[in-house]
Amino acid sequence: MKKIIFLLILVGLGIGGFFYRDAIFPDADSDTLKIVMNTEGTDISPYSLNLNNATRIRNLYEGLVAFDRNLRVIPALAVSWGNLDEKTWEFRLRQGVKFHDGTDMTAQDVVDSFDKAKKATGTQIANYISTIKDISVGSENRIIITTFSPDPLLLSKLTKIYINKGTNVGTGPYKLNEWIRGERFSLSVFPDYWGSIPTFQKVDYLVIRNRTEREQLFADGDIDILVGITEEQAMDLPKEQVITNYGLEVNFLMFQLNNPLFEDRSVREAVQSLIDPKQIEGIGNHFVKSTNQFIAEGVFGYNQNIPAFDYDPANEARNIFGNRLERLTFGYLSSYQTLSQYLTDKLRKAGFSVRANPIGPNALLEKLRKNESQLFLIGWRSEDGDAGGFFDAFIHSDGAMNQGRYKNEEMDELIEKSRTEMDPKKRLALLQEINAKVSEELIGIPLFETSRLYAIKTGIKWQPRLDGLVLSAEVSK
Repeated sequence: MKKIIFLLILVGLGIGGFFYRDAIFPDADSDTLKIVMNTEGTDISPYSLNLNNATRIRNLYEGLVAFDRNLRVIPALAVSWGNLDEKTWEFRLRQGVKFHDGTDMTAQDVVDSFDKAKKATGTQIANYISTIKDISVGSENRIIITTFSPDPLLLSKLTKIYINKGTNVGTGPYKLNEWIRGERFSLSVFPDYWGSIPTFQKVDYLVIRNRTEREQLFADGDIDILVGITEEQAMDLPKEQVITNYGLEVNFLMFQLNNPLFEDRSVREAVQSLIDPKQIEGIGNHFVKSTNQFIAEGVFGYNQNIPAFDYDPANEARNIFGNRLERLTFGYLSSYQTLSQYLTDKLRKAGFSVRANPIGPNALLEKLRKNESQLFLIGWRSEDGDAGGFFDAFIHSDGAMNQGRYKNEEMDELIEKSRTEMDPKKRLALLQEINAKVSEELIGIPLFETSRLYAIKTGIKWQPRLDGLVLSAEVSK
């Protein structure tokens, strides 16, 4: 969203900058890839799942399978797999794989890695293995995984379970040299890697929180990839140095449907008619794109047949609710101030007496769980590239983010069926049907898909991924 740009005058910037550059870029080797982020890594164990940590550790560790940049499942430490029945999977392991300590990977290492993941604390990794009943060594270097019930998302989950021999010892294309928390995550290429050797022999993931410093270092050519640039910076850079990539997140308004005000569908339709998709994109400096559904375009379950919303510009010039002055509490993340002000102004012009409630993410989630907001603005990121997670959380009657806001037995049955449908074509049809019904019910108003912005040095070749990971082995020059 639009932000106010403050111009800072830094005393001694010229002299200080030389010392700073020498401190964070001691290695001027052209074989060192420099990736700068504004957030530090907090955990480099194989069990950390948040995007910030995963961007770093995914260089060290691999699972049986992996996602490519478009979230298609591809072979990794398993070269093939298949179902023996709906609850039993067989994986044939890749031969000649070595760990960073020089030992060969065995089938027992795979079983041991899953056992360690089950015991990991302080992480959400348990959510990804909760459907697994048993994992064992089969014949001829094969692994057998049995689930409690049919699990069509097992392969996606396995992309998060890394085979390892402890923290820092994986099978990935890079091995760890040094981790200075808050500053540097340094890697060097693993010469015995089973796959293609990456272009860059060394990699530094660096943390620079100060925006001015990041921008100056990039302008000076000291940064190869700058992750998470602002919209304002993107507009100032040459177009060929900016990469925009839409990912897995949709931001939307959600109604409290068990509230007497929003039980009336005509009220929900009127609110929807107030919102101009083009203005939404303008507020986002055209680095967001408007959408008509809660599922991002790259997600399994996206339905291209859902019609666009009807925006009626005539409603902006009149009070469509007369003098009712309905009282309305509108909850939203405080970071979305400009967008929220636009939406608040629209609601007030329509006749609502709006109490705007900007809060932090944890407080907003708590209000959702307690069903305390009449109308709220929030985003959902389909981490696994699958629509099922959103439907489970927001649409199913027992969803963690529903809490009595919306109930529909037919929808519950479809969602429950999609959880165990193993035929991909049938499951896609189910998810798209649910998606269409959600749109028809008008339970909320999808607003826009978010994008990630990167600055890339001239001569560096890299394409962003849907999942937002910045993996060094995918960078070339």
